[in-house]
Amino acid sequence: MPVGELFAIGLPIALGVAMIGAGAVNFVGPKSVRDSFVRWGYPAGFHRVTGGLEAIAGVLLLVPATAWAGAIGSFVILGAAVMTLIRCREWGHLPGAVVLTVAAVMAVAVRG
Repeated sequence: MPVGELFAIGLPIALGVAMIGAGAVNFVGPKSVRDSFVRWGYPAGFHRVTGGLEAIAGVLLLVPATAWAGAIGSFVILGAAVMTLIRCREWGHLPGAVVLTVAAVMAVAVRG
């Protein structure tokens, strides 16, 4: 299998797994997650909305017929996360969010 084809299949799967994992953590909302969302100015319980959307985008990424929609959804969610981290000057979390955002852009490109 050519490397490009392998990348086009593997990237959405890897991003999907990451989004489902992040979504699960945000949805369950350990104290540190809840505290972060409050610190960022989001209403109580918003971590569940974010977690649910992340998990949905992740599942969409795992299904070839819906991977493009999952990639777009992931890009929107991750872009909002990056903007929140910049606005709140939380530089320590920013590199990971930027890497995942770039992966979402690449997933859109390979599925586009």
